Amino acid sequence: MLRAATVTVIGAGVVTGTGAGIMRALNSHDGQPGSRLQLQSGDGSKVGILERDLRTLGLASTGSGTWQTPALDTSQVTMVGFTWRDGVRAPKILVRFRTRGGWSLWRPASLLRDLPDPASGEGIGKAGTAPVVVQPYSEPADGVQVHVTGQVPPELSITLLHAERLAGDARIAADASRSSVRTLRAAGPPMPTIYTRAQWGANESWRDGSPRYNSTILQAHVHHSASGNGYAQADVPALIRSFYKYHTKSLGWSDIAYNFLVDSFGTIWEGRYGGVDRPVRGAHTLGFNASSTGFCVIGNLDSVQPTSATLDSLARLASWKLAMYGRDPQGVTQVKSEGSDKFPNGRVVTLPVIDGHRDTNDTACPGGNLYAQLGNLRAAAAGAIAASTLKLKKPYAVDGKTILGKTLTVIDGKFKPRGAAVTYQWMRDNVAITGATGPTYVVDVPDVGTVLSVVVTGSVPGVAPISQGVALPVPCRSIPVVTLRTQRKPGRKVIVHVEVAAPGVAAADGQVLVMLGTRQRTIQVKNGKAIARFVGVDPGHWKVRCKYSRGTVIRPGKASDWVRVPGRGPLARG
Repeated sequence: MLRAATVTVIGAGVVTGTGAGIMRALNSHDGQPGSRLQLQSGDGSKVGILERDLRTLGLASTGSGTWQTPALDTSQVTMVGFTWRDGVRAPKILVRFRTRGGWSLWRPASLLRDLPDPASGEGIGKAGTAPVVVQPYSEPADGVQVHVTGQVPPELSITLLHAERLAGDARIAADASRSSVRTLRAAGPPMPTIYTRAQWGANESWRDGSPRYNSTILQAHVHHSASGNGYAQADVPALIRSFYKYHTKSLGWSDIAYNFLVDSFGTIWEGRYGGVDRPVRGAHTLGFNASSTGFCVIGNLDSVQPTSATLDSLARLASWKLAMYGRDPQGVTQVKSEGSDKFPNGRVVTLPVIDGHRDTNDTACPGGNLYAQLGNLRAAAAGAIAASTLKLKKPYAVDGKTILGKTLTVIDGKFKPRGAAVTYQWMRDNVAITGATGPTYVVDVPDVGTVLSVVVTGSVPGVAPISQGVALPVPCRSIPVVTLRTQRKPGRKVIVHVEVAAPGVAAADGQVLVMLGTRQRTIQVKNGKAIARFVGVDPGHWKVRCKYSRGTVIRPGKASDWVRVPGRGPLARG
């Protein structure tokens, strides 16, 4: 039985209302439906998607700056999002769903501020909304209708999504103890159970294959998905798969935006690919992704209170993640903005170590009810860290250059108590290097082209060890051996042969600048070789020099030689 609801008609059949539950009422102004919009997965993922420009779906003016589509018949839909060309004023968008023959209330699609930074290259050129989810999620819609207020931006499109339940979705809780993420970094606060990307069914072909890493973590940003509530525990993997497809296929991002997601049942899910124990750069907080991690609570926390299970999991996740970097959950930190709608690029801002998305961007995220709990969340996370008698008092760092033959040295860190035993394990592309267990490491030939890191572990008897990982910022580079050979040809021609070889590199690339007197040529190196040709060289004894640079994993180098060009007249010497 429906409770009373207040209904307002806006333009041609746009209904808003208040009241408990979802209103089931057909609107006589729906318009004539066109052909059914059919979602397709196309990749075997069972995540159907369809993206269409709203103008092609009958979006028409209803007067006074409002626009509306007719009722659109669809195959099963559980989520929608909207995108348009970036750089223009965002419209206000309402959407409603038809389920079991009746229409829901109109629901707003909130402007998406969970964004990558401009310099990241992710999704440049598109703006959009947070996804809106059918409520309850277990009842997919077979129709949608869209209402727009304001100027319709170029390329305004709707993305329709529906992720089918997979056979294992309902069994995840039983499997978690066997297959959840485990890591070398067993921080003082115990690592919570984190369900893997494989467990929620990530199709790894959707991401671009190249996770980005920050040098450290200064903050944890708390978000909500703003997508809606009313989902069951077994629905969560499908929800995350839909978020993932919307972020990668519609918005053009490299992966799902968030580092971690937490549902209303307290389950923690691995988000962006790259390792839960590593400082993976997300796309969740415009201007502040470069030194943070992002936690997203699935749901709309303006509409409901966060559950105690959600808050407990957030506290456990925050304490574990922040303890790796020696951060105080109740403290503040100074962060340089990379440009948000609240703080311009370059401004240094003082922010809480655990903050809400609205602290850095012009948004209501993470919802008023969750934002009001951040003080309690900070206290709970700090309490979990304080409960450990072993602490990382000062984070470790690595000094040295990632160049073949150079020495890397672990410096600056400190565990508490002072007598904690400290061990080291050097890693090559996250795989332990046999025998590399000291505070120093000499870059070797097998390291060329790989990323080195070191895991520093402190331990005292009877207490779980604490491990901090320090990754070097750039891949290891080799030292070139540059060989230059000159060849004199009739007619005052000189041919310069350059060969570049480097230990650990099969075929050198890059470029060489070849100079003969005041003349020069820039030649690309292919398979370790380059040839420069000079014609009309004056008679004389000439020094030929070359400078090698821009090798992918090879340092710059140089070489020189002399060539004699015979001829009449005074001889030049250069």
